[in-house]
Amino acid sequence: MINFLNEFDYQFTNPDYLKFLYALPVFWIVSIFAYRHVSVLKIILSTFLRSFVFLLVILVLGGFSGKEKSKREISAVYLMDMSDSITLEGKEWMWNYVKELDGVLDEKIKKGVVIFGGESKVITPTLTEDLKLEEILGKVTDSNISTDRTDIASGLMATLGIMPEDSSKIVVLLSDGNENQGKVEKALTMATGNDVKVFVVSPPDIREEGEILIKKVAVPREINEGEMFKVKVVIDNRNDRAVKGNLKLHKGGGILQEWDTEFKNGISVFEVPYQSKEQGFIKFKADLDIKDDELDLDKENNSKFAYVNVSGKTRLLYINGAKNQKMYLPDALKDKTIAVEIKTPDQIPKTLKEYLKYDSIIFSNVSRDFISAGQMTLLEKYVKDYGGGFVMTCGANITAEGGYSGTKIEEILPVKIIGGEPPKKKKKTRLSLVLIIDKSGSMLGRKMLFAKKASIELIKQLKVNDNFGIVAFDTAPYTIVELKKKEEVQKEIIRKLSMLKADGGTDIFPAMDSAYRQIMRTDSKVNHVILLSDGNTKSIYYHYNRMISKFQQANITVSTIALGTWLVNTKLLEDIAKKTKGQFYQITDIIRLPRLIVKDSEHFVSQSDFHEEHFYPTINQESQILKGIYDKQFPPLKGHTITEAKENVEVPLVTNIMGKTDPILANWRYGLGKVVVYASDANARWSSKWINWAMFNKFWSQVVRWSMRDISKANYDIKVKTDDDTVSLQIEPSSLLKDDTKLEVRLLSPDYIENGQKLLLKQVAPKRYISELNGVNPGTYNLKISRVRRGKVIDLKTKGLIVPEKTATIPLEYAVKDNNISQLNNIAEITGGKYNPLKEEITVEEQEVIISKGLEGFLIPLALLLFIIDIAVRKLNRQGN
Repeated sequence: MINFLNEFDYQFTNPDYLKFLYALPVFWIVSIFAYRHVSVLKIILSTFLRSFVFLLVILVLGGFSGKEKSKREISAVYLMDMSDSITLEGKEWMWNYVKELDGVLDEKIKKGVVIFGGESKVITPTLTEDLKLEEILGKVTDSNISTDRTDIASGLMATLGIMPEDSSKIVVLLSDGNENQGKVEKALTMATGNDVKVFVVSPPDIREEGEILIKKVAVPREINEGEMFKVKVVIDNRNDRAVKGNLKLHKGGGILQEWDTEFKNGISVFEVPYQSKEQGFIKFKADLDIKDDELDLDKENNSKFAYVNVSGKTRLLYINGAKNQKMYLPDALKDKTIAVEIKTPDQIPKTLKEYLKYDSIIFSNVSRDFISAGQMTLLEKYVKDYGGGFVMTCGANITAEGGYSGTKIEEILPVKIIGGEPPKKKKKTRLSLVLIIDKSGSMLGRKMLFAKKASIELIKQLKVNDNFGIVAFDTAPYTIVELKKKEEVQKEIIRKLSMLKADGGTDIFPAMDSAYRQIMRTDSKVNHVILLSDGNTKSIYYHYNRMISKFQQANITVSTIALGTWLVNTKLLEDIAKKTKGQFYQITDIIRLPRLIVKDSEHFVSQSDFHEEHFYPTINQESQILKGIYDKQFPPLKGHTITEAKENVEVPLVTNIMGKTDPILANWRYGLGKVVVYASDANARWSSKWINWAMFNKFWSQVVRWSMRDISKANYDIKVKTDDDTVSLQIEPSSLLKDDTKLEVRLLSPDYIENGQKLLLKQVAPKRYISELNGVNPGTYNLKISRVRRGKVIDLKTKGLIVPEKTATIPLEYAVKDNNISQLNNIAEITGGKYNPLKEEITVEEQEVIISKGLEGFLIPLALLLFIIDIAVRKLNRQGN
């Protein structure tokens, strides 16, 4: 029925009421039984009247109406930009354009005028077919809107408010498009939702005479290390002729390129290819020098700069502590995507910025002596707070007491460097060290003084359970300090040394024999003698051969120090040292003596912190580090540093040769970083069989790759915006954060000297956060962006940031020189309009609209009339007529 009526230009607005027509048959049956004593003709007539009344009521309820076609009204608004960025000539041009366009548009179109600057103002609240433009111009002149800003969005919103909803809408926007306030995107969404077409007309670009400037220095915001890119300098010559001048492009503190040239009228682009070989921020600055001042009136715009942030490729730092030994581990890590820098222990980074250049840092048998407490604190921060990796391989230089024990490095390690052997063998691990001092007359004065100082420094290096003794000699031996445990002798050593006087002749043999006898009364694992003398000896060489043989058989090493040159029997001292596997030293500057003796003893002191014995490491648990390597594939090792695993540590490799399980390979997460300890060395002393192992490269590659800094999967779009005296940071994550995750941001200096400033973030949209940077000086910074869940950092990313210099001294409107064609084109395209159209093209297609006319004014009276007739029929029936 509805489709049938549609063909005749009728319709129902509430067709659901038509369902009540199904009740008519029931109505008819009831009527028949109600009038059983009435003639059939009257029954039919009364039923017909009531049915027709019922039908008319249903039609009214169903919204029965007629349809009439009509052409939609067209409304147009001239939206004019009155901001200061448009010159008086430009505004005059716009008014002339509106006058011409008003004469071209159809007379039936209702038109109005809205102006805007920093805010909008409606000049014609009601649209009319006959605009009085001269009167309107007077109203515009008298308006007091702010013109130091351009808010296109405000103008569009005001325009939408005065246009009739049921009309076809045209907006003619006259502007240069340089919006610096408001968000035109939101207004465009409203415009498209209301079927508004925006035709955009921009005033001609009136160029300034006597001006040439650097428009910009263009570089990529971020690139990878080694990537080639172009630095572009854009020159805008606004004179009507070519201008001679000089252009310099600086990189850092030097000149990258220089041009002595003639700049043509208009835009010129100068390009320089550049390949980045360093990480971090690179500054490029362009300077323009024009000799003729009349052609360059404003010198302030002759300098511009830009930064590019260079992200480095994966970089490892290898600190080699085993000097004079061939390095094998760096070769195992060779890869096109990884750069390995090899440095000596005295080149360990001293700033956090230096540490952060690397994805992982490897210490190979690095002695504690080469790293300060401050450097260790920085290393701990690098691992814990910045996610850096740390790998330590051990060796003879890694000691417990007097070494890494109790330091920040031991804190980040997954093991404790405990030293010694298991308790049941503890006494076999002690060191016995005897210092033999020449006290002959030639040692008088400074020699004896520094010999005593050396004795005191030496005992400080020893452990509590180590044995220490001092034997002095002239022509006979004198036991100054009997060989006993350090804790027993250290309290009286100064008193006993004070009694030592220099006099007499020189005979080394009896003193060596005394030292030998004292050592043989101990059960020490490591035995060492340090002999210092400045003269010749009375005993014949043959006797010394027998003594050297006894020292060799007892595994007692002897280091000898010759004080001076011409009186000393250097050949004898060299032979003693060489044949007992000690060291020979000769010094002329006695001040060096204490340090030399301490240095010589370090090797022997540290031997009680490691165990040298042939063994095969075994797999203790599955690990990503050992993927593809199986138990029986491991070659033997010859020694390892004695350590003890901490709690919650993964220990993939162990050894059981000493009656207990010692970790050989241990790893864990420390804060945001990862740490690995390999208790043996990576050199030929303990790992000679590993060097030629087929899996050597695979093993170390997997160890180091596991330790490397995690690559953050999060991406952020970061912008810095300046507005007058306000500088704000905008961060947009690439993905939404979960409900239990929050964003934390710290602004760090380029040198990472301090923890930086924690920024107060305000979430203004699901994926947008802003923070004010007021008080932050212009320059380069680093942003440390953390995703935190339940108090724990689950992702960390560090990105470079440039805070630009404030340019509020130049009013925003006057800083603008060109029409923003991209913005204007965008406005036209989104709304279905056109940019700079012909006047004849500013129109919309005529649209027909269906006007609905309700018929209730006819249906209701008809229903009342029929209802009265029905009543009359029933009355006549009761009277028998």
